[in-house]
Amino acid sequence: MKKILLLLLISCFVKQTAQTKLSIMFYNCENFFDTIHNPITKNDEFNPSAESQWNTKKYKNKINHITQVFDSIGIDKNWPDIIGLCEIENITVLNDLINKNTLNNKNYKALVSTGLDERGINVGFIYNQKKFDCIASSEINATNIQLGDYKTRNILQIELKFKQTNEIIYFFINHWPSRRDGETVTEVKRIYAAQVLKENITKLLAKNNNSKIIIMGDLNDTPLNTSVLNELKAVETPKENTAELFNPYYEKAKANKGTHENRGKWQLFDQIILSQGFLKTKGLKYKQGNAFIMDKNFVMFNNKKTGEIKPNRTYGSHFKYYNGYSDHLAVYIALEY
Repeated sequence: MKKILLLLLISCFVKQTAQTKLSIMFYNCENFFDTIHNPITKNDEFNPSAESQWNTKKYKNKINHITQVFDSIGIDKNWPDIIGLCEIENITVLNDLINKNTLNNKNYKALVSTGLDERGINVGFIYNQKKFDCIASSEINATNIQLGDYKTRNILQIELKFKQTNEIIYFFINHWPSRRDGETVTEVKRIYAAQVLKENITKLLAKNNNSKIIIMGDLNDTPLNTSVLNELKAVETPKENTAELFNPYYEKAKANKGTHENRGKWQLFDQIILSQGFLKTKGLKYKQGNAFIMDKNFVMFNNKKTGEIKPNRTYGSHFKYYNGYSDHLAVYIALEY
């Protein structure tokens, strides 16, 4: 009898422990378009008649691969509770992901930006409606026309209430301007995006210094770059009672870890950053060591001839189809309560 009671107690403890964690992830999906031509945006590269030959079969393969990544990150046989995404076309592709949920859980809802990007790529957000209520959502323009003729993605801001603790959490989903035209030349655009984001975060912290804020995205800069470290003020060890943010990926960048590889060089562009409210003991909190890069074998390409290992992407140069996952690795964190 004592053994049975002990086993029941252990079982309850394990179950309770599993239920006291939230998983939060971000993933750059690499050109996640549907197959329908949009005459408003310049997405001619991704349709059946384009050089990419982007058809229904390839689209379904992409959905299967993305959901496989989600499945591998979630806690307690579920998807992550919060999923931030970029390089997605529209709400249709996110709803198709939810409908394909291989874990048969349809309690998720999607939101998507409607930004200015000429290619029609946006940022998206999926959340578990069983655990969160959506209070509000809005978009923040991160384009500065004084810096030149360019249009970047809007920042998606979402306000959720976590039902378990009744806490309000603010999310900011980002995809800052790329380095395609050169890191130095384009840096000013990312600095501007960081300034705009910081301005909005500062307003929230001014109302409540303990506000719980989560910033996630492909920033196209690392935790060590000016835009993130000096403008956004996302640091390894924030000073208490300041507007400094905590970046759990700072130490990974110092250790030369990365989420994107280009010409043999790894860069940690994809990050999840937290306000100091998550470092305190009340409610949802972050514990050291609970930030991760999803680098399981199935999302990696291993060139056995050269020994090169990098993300297993969907397309290579000149639209060579690899049927991979993405040219970025997902990042995710666990929060406890």
